Amino acid sequence: MKAKAMVVVEPNQLEMQEFKVVPPAPDQILIKTNVTSICSTDIKVFHGLTPLGRYPVIMGHEFSGEVVEIGVEAQKAHPDVKLGDRVTPEPYITCGRCSWCRTDHHYHNCPNGGTFGVSMACAEPPHLFGGYSEYVYLPAGTLLYKVGDGVPDLAASLSSVVGNGVRWVKTLGQMSFGQSLVISGVGSQGLCALAAAKFAGVGPVVMLGLSQDQARFELALEFGADHVIRVDAEDPLEKVPELIGGQPDVVVETSSAPQAINTAFKLVRTSGRVVLIGLSGGKKTEVAFDELIWRDVVVATGKGQAGNVPDAMRLINSRAYPFEKVNNFHYKLEDLAQALEDTAHPPEGFIKGAVVFD
Repeated sequence: MKAKAMVVVEPNQLEMQEFKVVPPAPDQILIKTNVTSICSTDIKVFHGLTPLGRYPVIMGHEFSGEVVEIGVEAQKAHPDVKLGDRVTPEPYITCGRCSWCRTDHHYHNCPNGGTFGVSMACAEPPHLFGGYSEYVYLPAGTLLYKVGDGVPDLAASLSSVVGNGVRWVKTLGQMSFGQSLVISGVGSQGLCALAAAKFAGVGPVVMLGLSQDQARFELALEFGADHVIRVDAEDPLEKVPELIGGQPDVVVETSSAPQAINTAFKLVRTSGRVVLIGLSGGKKTEVAFDELIWRDVVVATGKGQAGNVPDAMRLINSRAYPFEKVNNFHYKLEDLAQALEDTAHPPEGFIKGAVVFD
């Protein structure tokens, strides 16, 4: 049997290739890919803009699929997983031994592991370590979760994105029931943070975006946003206090735009928290740190969802929110180049794209 996969041979060179599918090693699991969500990190890997990229590589680190073979040792490591189960892995592969792996929320810094679709090159057998392939091998150190009955694969493939939302709100934001939150940016990261916040009883929640984000605002309201503000039509520094009766306890800034970052700093209350999670691509932001210090503002940054996917899977499997609606543009594997282009320059109505396999 052979599997088709889209390979980044070197930065900016994408081509379809076929690989022989062999039985997994004793410590591996083989899955048939159902859905792979497209992440903005894929664009950076494609263009060679991340120091973690290893080439040639099969990209894709947000995916779900069906278990088709399990190695003997892998079965011992995952005793609850059986053939035919639908599963979704975390992007990070861990060694389980280093100091980073022995912490709850920092194993994504493990120097001995890897990341699906980023640092797992496909030059050596069994090759298939990324989600833009019909089959994927899950090596030892994979953190794996079962998908609940009735949960669409379009939702399950977002396990790490929802995990990010949990991280921004719970781990970095340290939010509790009834606290107020502003989320700057209404893309997939902002929407998943919104769902995580509402599920935890945080509120009111205000979403900031642009007038062109109508489809995203509609989904935000469906997810339970209390208010939405179009920042190109209204000043959030005036509108947010008017809507919620004061300044918010926490601001999560997802867009990485310099103006949005400074708005977040001005918007949050004294002794509040600002969580910065967007990558700017090297852009510099001037910050008046004296004002932040005098106002006792806590600034938190962080990558990834280490330690947060178990909560995310409880949220996804609960079906409290239709996460499949976040992945609202669908592509075939051979159309990956167009999917990356749409992710970089979203067409009207675009929230997030996903490659859907037959």
